[in-house]
Amino acid sequence: MKFCVARFARVKWLILALIYLGCSPASEQRNTFKIGFSQCTSYDNWRQSMQEEMYRELSFHDDLELKIKDAGGESSVQIKQIREFLDANVDLLIVSPHEADPITPIVQEAFQRGVPVVLLDRKTNSNFYTSFIGADNFNIGQIAGRYAANCLDGKGAIIEVKGIQSSTPFIDRHQGFQDMISGYPDIKVSGVEGDWGVTRDGEAAFKKLFENGVKYDMVYAHSDFLGFAVYNVLKEMGLENEIEIIGIDGLAGPNGGIQYVYDDILKATILYPTGGDKAIQVASDILHNRPYDKENELTTTVIDSSNVRVMKMQTNKILGHQRDINRMVEKINQQKVVYKSQQYFLYILAFLFVLSALSFAYTLKLLRERRETNKSLNRRNEEILRQRNEVVEMSEKANEAIQAKIDFFSNVSHEFKTPLTLILGHLDELQESNGNKVGKDAGLIRQNAMRLSRLVSQLMDFQKLENNRMILKAGRYDLVAFTTDVVKAFKPLARRGSYQFDFYPSEPELWVWFDRSMLDKVLFNLLSNAFKFTPERGRIKVFLEVESSKNQVHVIVEDNGAGMNADELSRAFERYYRGDETRVDGTGLGLPLSKELIDLHHGNISVTSEKGTGTRFTVSLLLGDEHLTDKEKVSEGQLIDIHEIDYNFQNPDSEPLANPKITLDQTVLIIEDDKDLRQFLSGKLQKHFNVLEAENGEAGIAIAVDQVPDLILCDIKMPKVKGTEVLKKMKSDHRTSHIAFVVMTSDDSLEEKMVAIKQGADDFISKPFNFSLLLERIKTILTNRLKLRDHYVHELPVEQSTKTAPNLDKKFVNDFVSLVEEHIGNPRFDVNEICDQMGMSRIQLYRKVKSMLGYSVADYVTSVRLKKAKFLLVTTDQPVAEIGYAVGFSSPSYFSATFKGRFGLTPKEFQKANQKV
Repeated sequence: MKFCVARFARVKWLILALIYLGCSPASEQRNTFKIGFSQCTSYDNWRQSMQEEMYRELSFHDDLELKIKDAGGESSVQIKQIREFLDANVDLLIVSPHEADPITPIVQEAFQRGVPVVLLDRKTNSNFYTSFIGADNFNIGQIAGRYAANCLDGKGAIIEVKGIQSSTPFIDRHQGFQDMISGYPDIKVSGVEGDWGVTRDGEAAFKKLFENGVKYDMVYAHSDFLGFAVYNVLKEMGLENEIEIIGIDGLAGPNGGIQYVYDDILKATILYPTGGDKAIQVASDILHNRPYDKENELTTTVIDSSNVRVMKMQTNKILGHQRDINRMVEKINQQKVVYKSQQYFLYILAFLFVLSALSFAYTLKLLRERRETNKSLNRRNEEILRQRNEVVEMSEKANEAIQAKIDFFSNVSHEFKTPLTLILGHLDELQESNGNKVGKDAGLIRQNAMRLSRLVSQLMDFQKLENNRMILKAGRYDLVAFTTDVVKAFKPLARRGSYQFDFYPSEPELWVWFDRSMLDKVLFNLLSNAFKFTPERGRIKVFLEVESSKNQVHVIVEDNGAGMNADELSRAFERYYRGDETRVDGTGLGLPLSKELIDLHHGNISVTSEKGTGTRFTVSLLLGDEHLTDKEKVSEGQLIDIHEIDYNFQNPDSEPLANPKITLDQTVLIIEDDKDLRQFLSGKLQKHFNVLEAENGEAGIAIAVDQVPDLILCDIKMPKVKGTEVLKKMKSDHRTSHIAFVVMTSDDSLEEKMVAIKQGADDFISKPFNFSLLLERIKTILTNRLKLRDHYVHELPVEQSTKTAPNLDKKFVNDFVSLVEEHIGNPRFDVNEICDQMGMSRIQLYRKVKSMLGYSVADYVTSVRLKKAKFLLVTTDQPVAEIGYAVGFSSPSYFSATFKGRFGLTPKEFQKANQKV
């Protein structure tokens, strides 16, 4: 019986499917292609006519769907809109670029992703497109030049009114015109550009040409819109009958170029077809795999008094036909809507009829089985709910256990580092007080304490990796200099063992994106292994090589030590694996951690080795930053030096740091919950400063507000109030915000340090630390605070103070300011040229200027230019445009926008408000 019912149900759905397929029209089974059109602007009549032609042509293509986005004349907006089309998976992209340079990369990207790209009217700077439709603007410029020369009989003066200088049509029109006019030496051409709409600075520049007394015979405008605007200006000046105007576009209609020629507003216009209908035709050919031309040049002609009446009659007829077509298309669309609504209604009726007939046939059977089915479903639901509750309960318990494990592991690691700090601190004190008496034993104790500290750090790093808390923070650094620093740290060890230890870089400098802290740990592990398994007087070499074909750089560590057999080699990066013989004293953490850290860089680490011959490790990193996400990168202003690993290789040739002059008048507050460590630090620091103590964050805040120390030394992990909360409180209170703040942490991660730096910490030191290093950091911070308090509290030029000070920092500021003032009028004067002049790298210059003046280099130069511009606007009668050029701005519009963004007024408004009475 159940088999019959099931069979009947299958027959029912088969019948319904056949009915639906039989009733469905063929048009609904066809695919619809999505076309995205990125229009640079729809402001002018020419582009509106283009879009109207597109929609008319679309009425003949039922399977094409067009979506238009208007960028409003902004390249950045157009790039964003093109990317939105790509994300929406359009089948074809039509682009009319606003500017060639900015739009080229995104068009190239779309083409390389396999999306056909049709360029309309304007081209980009590459050949990565499917088809181009438009007139030859260079030829149009030549036609305009030839026509103007014939009208003037080869003699006269012409004003060329230019359009957007960065768009390819106007560039080609200008070049074509100049190419033709260059053959007429008696024709002089003056150019003018600018905005004729909002700011009207183009109109002002046009009028200024007549102040020189030159008699102009003709105006060559890059569009009919500009030509009409010029006519209005000439009419205002009473010269509309003396100077003839040539335009470009030749649009039909009341506000088109043909009407302007017909009304004697323009001498002539050169037809510039929109190509909207051609674009849809080519798009259809591409999508349907029909033959098409990559280059589609549209024809042009000159329209003047000799043919304007004929052209006007023809275009009027065409416009009339187009209106009729539009009305017909509209009626057809209305009929389609009615047809589809009736069709869908019939589908519904047919479906309901068949469904009712079939449903009635087995309804009685369903009613009898319904009761048993409901009982079965209820039993299943209850079982599923019970199982789900059990799974949820078990999941919650597992999460609680995992979290407890993580918390326990973090707390134990933190507790390890505090006693290690005390051990190393007292050990240093013991070595200082007893000299060579305990030097050997103390050195052994220190070596093993540092070994334990590194092991704890590696365990904490693995814990972060397993919980996805180890985040790559890559910056752009010189890999050669970085590797040199790491190699130098191992030089004392190499000298003691008489190793042949050298570094061979293939380049003098190589800028690569990497995380300094992570790569430091990788190189440390590789070099430590090399020295551990290479006998004294052995050979260890470090190479740095660039493989351009793969866009990679390789850091190679090679030794002639014990080497590995095949089994050890295959398991070299396996966690906790230590080998059978020579590696029994290891932990099996160093190489697996190194591999995980290089994987985070999207790089690779490999090893080749032969037993008894030696080992070669190769770390490969990608060049550039395209493989990194925004979250994996830090900007230039965020780069910090975290190269702080204590390699524990004493250098007998090193000299102690010179102690800055610090008096006991300065006060240091120690906030530490561990009593032993707090008392140890207090006892050591009392020899140099007045010392205050606080056993927790609450007491530390109270003492800081009451006593106002010069520096606070604070632990991060404390009960009740954490060190980061103390830091935030100190920096947000105007009474304590100036106090220097040094953070002590057992977490050596970049994330922890970045949090402290962002909240205002002046420095941080990782446990366990060397007390001498901590003391020197405190002294240096306090000394720098004194320098900053005494100097460089002055305003920016042009109103800068002339007070001099005999120190290097003041000399740097004076040299920098003089250099900026000397090149203030050069718009190409940028950060790279300043670096060359000052003999500093980009990062060095940025940090120095930011520290001394509180500005980035670019902001400082802009500020100086704007202050100079304010001075000239108030004290001279120069036009605003000339002042903008005089202070180094590349265009009047950019000068006006920057000036208003900074002072709230345009240059003209500011000049008018400050005019002398």
